[in-house]
Amino acid sequence: MTSYILCIPESLSLSERRSIIVWDAITELVGELLPERRGLLSRWNEKHVASREESAAWLEACFRVRDYKPRVPVDLSQFYTPFGYDIEKAAKALKIKQRQAAMMFRKLEKALMLAVCNEVAYAVKHSWENQHTIVLTE
Repeated sequence: MTSYILCIPESLSLSERRSIIVWDAITELVGELLPERRGLLSRWNEKHVASREESAAWLEACFRVRDYKPRVPVDLSQFYTPFGYDIEKAAKALKIKQRQAAMMFRKLEKALMLAVCNEVAYAVKHSWENQHTIVLTE
């Protein structure tokens, strides 16, 4: 199942369609990188009109994600398969839920996280500048 950011008044998609795991991963990552703004950075996926402060926080988050150096908790080569990573095996080995393991692997994909962060920042800026309601929808 994929979701995208929608500008409700314009019925306009403001992002690519992405898995909910990817959206949750970027929200968690920016919360870790900017813990003092975690609450502000977690509102983007709810139906609302963004504020100036929220837009500024997402701009700062983009720079933090750009400079972020992913820390790998274990040797991931043991989980690699010809089709990608074995999330179930990784979750068992790390003693975490499969959803957490999937988010961990997504957060390690820096290019993906930077692209998604830029999409959210753009959507929030669009909402604030035009006073349009945005929402994450399927």
